[in-house]
Amino acid sequence: MTWTEAFRKGRSRWLMWTAICAILACCFLIKGGTLSDFLWALLIGAANGIAVGFALGPAAHKGAMILSGLFAGTPFYFIGISGFIIEAVEAHQIHRGLLSDAIPVVSIFLIVGGVFSLAQALRVRGHTRHNALP
Repeated sequence: MTWTEAFRKGRSRWLMWTAICAILACCFLIKGGTLSDFLWALLIGAANGIAVGFALGPAAHKGAMILSGLFAGTPFYFIGISGFIIEAVEAHQIHRGLLSDAIPVVSIFLIVGGVFSLAQALRVRGHTRHNALP
């Protein structure tokens, strides 16, 4: 299967995940936020959705195990790294070290992202092997 065929075959799943992640990202701003905050949340959610949709759509259909696995955990990597950066900036502004609760929370998000990535890579590997058998 070529990448063009994989894109054509996985397009609906890709678009679905883009829409789902964009909507979920906007749900974080239900209690408030400016229009600019809403647009940034929509953009970031759509970017994460594009990555997840690509992992579960075209990359999975193509059998790209590493690429599909890497992109499947993107939202968790993004949340974990963003949380760490926000905490580090806040700690720097008040002139103290990182709070003790920041590292475990960031670690949990990164571990969950890694587990999702590994699970997706193994899923693609299993489908690729199953489809390759005569």
